[in-house]
Parts: sequence; structure tokens; C-alpha cells
Amino acid sequence: MTGLDKSDLEITRVRVYVVAPDVTPPYRFTGTEDHYTMHHNVVRLSTRGGIEGAAGADSGDPVDGKHAYAEAFRPIVGDVLGKSVLERDAVTAALLAKRSAPVPDPESLLDIAMWDAFARAAGLPLFRLLGGQRERIPVYASSPVYDTVEDYLDYCRLIQGLGYPAVKFHTQCHPAFDLEMTAAVSEAFGSSGLRFMVDLEQRYSFDDAVALGRALTDMPCDWLEAPLTDTDIDAYAELRRAVGVDVLAAGNTIVELGDMADAIERGAWSRLRCDPTNVGGIQVTMKAMALAEANGMKTELQSYGYPLSQAANLHVMLGVAGCTYFEQPVPIEHYEYACANPIRVEADGCVSAPDGPGLGLDLDWERIEADATLVIDTD
Repeated sequence: MTGLDKSDLEITRVRVYVVAPDVTPPYRFTGTEDHYTMHHNVVRLSTRGGIEGAAGADSGDPVDGKHAYAEAFRPIVGDVLGKSVLERDAVTAALLAKRSAPVPDPESLLDIAMWDAFARAAGLPLFRLLGGQRERIPVYASSPVYDTVEDYLDYCRLIQGLGYPAVKFHTQCHPAFDLEMTAAVSEAFGSSGLRFMVDLEQRYSFDDAVALGRALTDMPCDWLEAPLTDTDIDAYAELRRAVGVDVLAAGNTIVELGDMADAIERGAWSRLRCDPTNVGGIQVTMKAMALAEANGMKTELQSYGYPLSQAANLHVMLGVAGCTYFEQPVPIEHYEYACANPIRVEADGCVSAPDGPGLGLDLDWERIEADATLVIDTD
């Protein structure tokens, strides 16, 4: 932080933007739901010395309006003005202590933006400040929902051609179809080394989850994700005992460390699933990963989304040991909005952090401002 005084790192302005990127077609995560518009919620934080930090997360079209996610920032953005990014952990703790919402979305993004600004001021990639455990990590392609088994087979051919070593399927969530599809993938690609995961978005019954989980046990499947409602801890523990494949939660609902510890103690999950954009930020995620490690578990961070949320997760994965894969939506071109240097799969099936300090992203702020359907500004 050569040339910067402590006062230069005081937060002087926060802006929150909502954008519906035109590069992203209407989307769905299961065959049981309608397509919806994806929205990108972006935080831009400025300090007295001209250092900026950013964070972002995506959201769909909720019943209460497309701006509901961003509106949650309005009551709290003023609380960080005049605070220093050097005090980010204390600032985030104070925000989390007064929150009333069940999931700390705005607090999480403000925390990430403060970490980004701090690392930029230090002139270092964020993952270096978090521990720098590795330079690169294997990546899996996270699929759209398709209508036919052949569509899924074609998708596997596509992602193998792009260099991805693994794929996570968002499925029809119709048990008979899902079983047929995964069996076809296993037969067609099992000998090629392609690994896969199955994400059921909390849509299965217990009995159907057992049936699919037992079938997946004999396939090149790394895990079964979100078969049941995240909060049904006893059912998850029973499911784990009934199947041979690893079982993970969705990771969007249980966001308190105490609740994670309780679920782990009760044997609910094979691996912890969480995301710094909704558990309280960087430091909370690191504590969650330490909790998992203390119980002999890996953590699989949820990095689906636009470059800002991808990068925040990636820096944690590189900074702290414990994750197997980085998750990336494919076609990735649908999720590279307003970023000149997005994260891309490399020749050996891994990804690395963008060059540069902080999150390392080169964002087109003029485009974001021009496309925004809502701007919240403390200035």
C-alpha cells in the first residue's frame, strides 16, 4: 500500500446496479420450472484514495420484483461510509449482527467489495492474501436444462471438446428421465474419463433420491447435489446412509456457521456446499471451510454466475485448500457480461485467477451504468 495513507482507504461512495445482461438468454435450472430472466446485481465501492472494489451476484425474477435483491442494500449501504477497508472484518461483523433477512446477500457483497479494494491497495491478487494455497484448480461445466437424452450427450461432447474434465447436469427433475440420461452418459463417456455431478435443485422426493443415488453409485459420478430441501437435515442424513455417492446440499439456505456445524454433526452432507456471496463474505466462507476441514470434509463452493461472483469464489478456492472443482456455466459466453478478461478453461482443464490485484477483473463500468435498470448511489 505504498503511497496510501490510512484515510485513503476510507469508503466514500457505494453504488449498486441491476442489469439484465442481453448476452444471457432466458434460463431455468430444472425442467419443472419456467424460463426466467437472469439479473446481475453489482456493487461498486470507492475509497478516498481512488481505490475501488467490486462484487456481484445474480438473481432471477422473484415474485416481489426484479429489483428486490438490490433494494435490500438500500437500508445498509450508508453504514459502510467513512469506514476503512482495513477494518473490513469488523465492518462486516457489525452489518451481520444487525441484519434481519434470513440470507445475508447485501452484507456478503459489501464484504467482498471491501476485500477486493483492500487487495487492490496492496497490489496483490486476492488469493495471495487469503493464503495462496495453489495457482490453479480443475473446472467443471455447469449445464443448461435440455429436453432430450441426446441433447445431454451432445453437451458432453461439446464440453469435452472445450477441455472440461467434468460436467454438472441441471436436469429435467423427472426421475425416470434423469435416470435414463445419467445411465446414457455413463455408458457413452465412462471410459473417456469424464466425471459428472447431478443437481436436482431440491425437487426430489426421498424415495426418488434414494433410487437415483443408488444408481449413480456405480457411475462416474462425484456427487448428488440438492436432491431434497436443504433444511430437511434428518432426511439428508438418512439419504447419505442409503446411497454410495456423495450427497451435497444446494448451499443457498443454511448460511449460519452454527447451523452448518449442526448439520455436519448430524451427518447430513458428504461435502459442505456454500458461497461467499450469500454466507456473509470472504471471512465467513473461510471459517466455514475450516469447519468442514475439521470434520474431514471437502468444501465445494458454488461459483455459478457472472465474472464477479465467479472470481470471488475462485480466489477463495485458490487461497484456501479444500475444494475439488471450480464451477462454471457453459456456454460461458452467456455469462461474460461487461468483462474484458473473463475466467476461461485452460488446456489442462483448470482455471487460474485473472491477472492483476484484487479480483483481477477488467470491468466495463460505462456499459454497466448504461444498461442498469436500477442504481442505488450513496453520493
